[in-house]
Amino acid sequence: MKFVHLKKKWLWHLIGPVVVIVAFSWAGPAKVWEVLSKAEPKFLAAAIVLTIPIALIKGIRWRILLGNYDIKLGFADSTSMYATGMVFSAVTPGRVGDLVKIAILIKRGFSVAKAIACSILDRLYDVGAVLLAGYGGMWYFSGQFASQLRIINICGVAVMAAAAVFVARQHLIKKLAIKLIPSQYHLAARKSWNEITEGFWKDKLGRNFLVVTWTILFWLIQFSAIYLCGLAVGLNAPFIYTCACAAVATVLSLLPITVAGVGTRDAVFILLLGQIGISRQQSLAFSALVLTVFLLNCVIFYLISVIFKPKRNLS
Repeated sequence: MKFVHLKKKWLWHLIGPVVVIVAFSWAGPAKVWEVLSKAEPKFLAAAIVLTIPIALIKGIRWRILLGNYDIKLGFADSTSMYATGMVFSAVTPGRVGDLVKIAILIKRGFSVAKAIACSILDRLYDVGAVLLAGYGGMWYFSGQFASQLRIINICGVAVMAAAAVFVARQHLIKKLAIKLIPSQYHLAARKSWNEITEGFWKDKLGRNFLVVTWTILFWLIQFSAIYLCGLAVGLNAPFIYTCACAAVATVLSLLPITVAGVGTRDAVFILLLGQIGISRQQSLAFSALVLTVFLLNCVIFYLISVIFKPKRNLS
C-alpha cells in the first residue's frame, strides 16, 4: 500500500513534463526549433550575465533575515547557504528543495523555530513581490485580464482580511493554535511562536525595509533577464506584460506538479501571450530560453556555493 501511495504521489510530478510534450506536439517541434535557431545570441548572453549577481543579492537578503533572529553569519556563509538552497530548489517539485536551508541552520545549532521562520519569511517576501508584480501587470493591461482580475480581486480581499485579523488578534490565534497540539508541547510551542513573531516585529522595521529593497532589486533583474529572453526570439510584448506573464508562471511553478517550472511556464506563456497575438511557437521558444538561462544559473549557483564555503558561524 505504501508503494502504491508513493507511486501515485510521483504521478503528480509528471503533469509538468506531460504538458510540455503536448504543447510541443501541438505547436510543432520543427517550427519551435526554427524560432529558436534564429534567436539573437547577444540578448541571451545579456540575460545570463544579468542574472549572475542574483545569488549574491539573495545572499545579502538572507543574511539580513537571519540577523532579525540574531543568527550571525558572514557574507560568504550566507551566500553559500542560499546558493545551495537555490540549486536544490531547481531540481525538486514545487521548489521545496529550497527548504534545505532549514536543515543547514539546525545542523549548525540554531533553533528549529528560527530556522523555519527565516525560511518561511524568505519565501513569503518573494511570493509577495511576484504576486504584486503580476497583479500590477494585469491591472495595467486590464483589457486582456478582465476575467482573471475579478477572481484575483476577490482572493486579494480575502487574503488582506485574513492578514488584518492575524495582526489584530495575534494572541487569540496563538492560543487557538496551541490548543490544537498535545499539552506536553505547549511550552515549546509558545516559545517558538514568540521567537517567530518577535524576529519580525520587534525593532526590525529598518532591516525589513532593507529586505524589501533587495527583494525589489532581485525581481527587477529577474524580470529584465526574462524580457531579454523574449527579445532574443523576437517577442513583440511590452515589458510590463512580459513581467505579468512571468509572475503568473513563477507562482504556478511552486505547485508540486512541476520541476523548474517545466510545463506550467509553457502553458502560461501560450495562454497569456496568445492573447496579444504571440504564436505558440514563439511562446514555447521563449519558455525554452527562460529555462535555459535558469539551468545555466543553477550551474553558477553551484559554483558560488562551492567557492563561498561555509565558515564556522559566529553565534
